[in-house]
Amino acid sequence: MMSPKQRNHCRSLPPDVFTNLPDSVIDVILMCLPCKDAVRTSILSKKWRYNWCRLTELTLDTSLWETKKDLLNPAVKFTKIIYQLLTLHEGRITKFTLNIVHLESCPKIDNFILFLSRNGIQHLVLHFPRNKLCRLPSSLFTCSQLRHLTLHNCIIHHPSTFEGFDRLISLELCEVTISSEMLESVISHCRLLERLVLEISELLDIIEINAPMLRSFDFKGYISSLCLKNVPLLAKASLIGEDSYDAEYLNFAKLFESCPALEYLILEFLDSEFFTDEVPTRLPFYLNGVKHFHLSHIVLKESYKLSCALCFIRISQN
Repeated sequence: MMSPKQRNHCRSLPPDVFTNLPDSVIDVILMCLPCKDAVRTSILSKKWRYNWCRLTELTLDTSLWETKKDLLNPAVKFTKIIYQLLTLHEGRITKFTLNIVHLESCPKIDNFILFLSRNGIQHLVLHFPRNKLCRLPSSLFTCSQLRHLTLHNCIIHHPSTFEGFDRLISLELCEVTISSEMLESVISHCRLLERLVLEISELLDIIEINAPMLRSFDFKGYISSLCLKNVPLLAKASLIGEDSYDAEYLNFAKLFESCPALEYLILEFLDSEFFTDEVPTRLPFYLNGVKHFHLSHIVLKESYKLSCALCFIRISQN
């Protein structure tokens, strides 16, 4: 709350103080505001009316259309907002976040994704409704400037002409529907990928991770086999199996053979079996670079899991 002295100072400012601010200063002010408040600044003056249309970072979520008296369907409100953005926005949009998890269905966003692909999008986050998965439009795979991509609750099927995201360094896929072959293809076509997060509840076949620049990998879900085929720079790995794990055995004896740079390792055992036969006393390799090793859900009376833990400790001598 302002003191009387501060209020008097504000009253003494010339009436056009906001109008005369440089565009660069106005842009910084708008970037610090939630999207809804940034749009509201259009009532300040004629100069401010369309300043929000230059925003390079936008976040669309339910806060934009939720009111105490909702007369319009949320999907209709969302569609109107998207239309206004397509009509009024000028210049590049480098970062865009869409969170419509709580909508009952996914509105059509094909035109807007196409709009983003043509306006230099670099950081894209899409959280779709949980009840009905959204099929990604093919225009997403033409976003050549992408560096960070996060997708939640959607169906992924890239076109045959897809040659990869040449600049992508971070990829996060959560609760998506995608085939093992398609997932391998997406990962291998992102040649600069450094961070990969996979949270997939569907049971997939063998997945080979071929990412020579990968440094961080987090996996959670059901998977019958995981192969870290080409990850020479991988420094951090977190592998968490879901409950009631009924997939085939995971051959951890081979999983980390190609991880010479591994320093931080998290394993959650749960109900997974890590070796096809009995737990070996030693493995034919060492994880000499591992300095931080986290094992969870170890029950000392369960000899198999205890033997697994001891086996991993032996090969992590540092």
